[in-house]
Amino acid sequence: MRSRWSALFPLALLFIVPMGCAAAVPPADAAAKPNVIVVLVDTLRADHIGAYGYKKRPTTPNLDAFSAGGMVWENAVSQNAWTVPSVASLFTGVDAQAHQCLNFRKGEKLATDTISDAQETMAESFKANGYTTAAFIKSTVISTSHGFSQGFDKFEIVGGKDQAWGYSARDLNDAALPWLTGQVKAGGPFLAYLHFMDPHSPYKAPEPWYSKYKGSYAGKLDGAHVGLEEAFKAKTVSAADWEYMLALYDAEIEYWDTEFGRFWKELQAAGAAKNTIVVLVADHGEAFGEHTNVFHGNLYQENIHIPVIMRGPGIKQGRMKGYSQLIDVVPTLAELSASPKGRAWQGKSMVAAMAGGAGHTNPVYSEYAGQRMAIEPSTGLKLIIGDGDPKLYDLPNDPLERVNLYGARPADAARIKTQLQTRFAAGQALSKQFGVGKSEEMSAEQCEMLKTLGYIEADKPCGEIKNDDDGHEN
Repeated sequence: MRSRWSALFPLALLFIVPMGCAAAVPPADAAAKPNVIVVLVDTLRADHIGAYGYKKRPTTPNLDAFSAGGMVWENAVSQNAWTVPSVASLFTGVDAQAHQCLNFRKGEKLATDTISDAQETMAESFKANGYTTAAFIKSTVISTSHGFSQGFDKFEIVGGKDQAWGYSARDLNDAALPWLTGQVKAGGPFLAYLHFMDPHSPYKAPEPWYSKYKGSYAGKLDGAHVGLEEAFKAKTVSAADWEYMLALYDAEIEYWDTEFGRFWKELQAAGAAKNTIVVLVADHGEAFGEHTNVFHGNLYQENIHIPVIMRGPGIKQGRMKGYSQLIDVVPTLAELSASPKGRAWQGKSMVAAMAGGAGHTNPVYSEYAGQRMAIEPSTGLKLIIGDGDPKLYDLPNDPLERVNLYGARPADAARIKTQLQTRFAAGQALSKQFGVGKSEEMSAEQCEMLKTLGYIEADKPCGEIKNDDDGHEN
């Protein structure tokens, strides 16, 4: 059952998700139930994190130190390439075809999909296991839909002067940390979800981070979403422009990392290391000209390879190299906390895999606006369909996805396509079990914020916006 929607003002969401490869043992009794904090960092590419091998700029020293004491999931895949369906999959443990929370909708007024009441969410599962539940949200596209509040005792949409950029990470920490540290000291158990908006566009970190990475750039772009989008459509983005925008993106990550350091330091001071699992995840990544794309909304690795890092009691240090999925996070946390299993999870607990056992043997899956993708774990072969000509990539030997092998390896492509279609059909069948949530109209204030974030057209009054056939404007 859905909890009461507590606020309508739109803002960004915070998530903490696990990374790693360690063995963990579920608590033996109720008294041993661990607290759980899920931290989601919107638009955070795995390959711009030091713990995932990034060396160009020191973006994540605090997260890297945190990761060294936990479990890093090296090859985690998001189930969708934009926020609403991706977070819905995290919350429910099922693919986007199963929860059908996919789009902005056409109509006289702008509306967004929501999670059906019949779906079982992460918060509902933990609440049924005796957990106090809370969410602190900074995401406009999540706060537009109250379906995401199901199961949360507290669902706070965090305000702030700049809302989705600037000091938004500080604002979120200011709102969440007093509650979190108080719950840690009280003994719990609790589940908390934090959704950070940094480093989502516009790429405008607060000072001194913005100026630190500005360098000698003298072009016209300044980190705003609209400016880059217009230049991209006009095909006027130069190599120097791309490098500058990537630097501003990294500035946002480094700013967020300083706030993550503050978050982890205060939790440790409250005693969280003894009884709290912290998981860090992202909903998707971001493109900067790779494969002739910008922002998010395709199924290449820069958009769907996400960080998942987990640390807490019973979790050893290590790295899990097998493929995993965002929908595996909730089943993993449920096993670690002895919480009830979902009725129809498509995700799988990674507890055994973190201890050295087998991970996924069937392909991992993602989709976006009519495009579908599957990666075969045993070979690392990746198939994308629905985006022009089909594409087959050998990720172990071609991690940047430059050589399309579809025509050269028809047997491999046919095998993976059959498995991909089976997964897609399974999601559609599950959607009939749960039904589809009713789309919800957005307020004018929410619509204006979505313009700033680049999700909908900036040059039209909100009352006149209608969407394309895919439903998603970005």
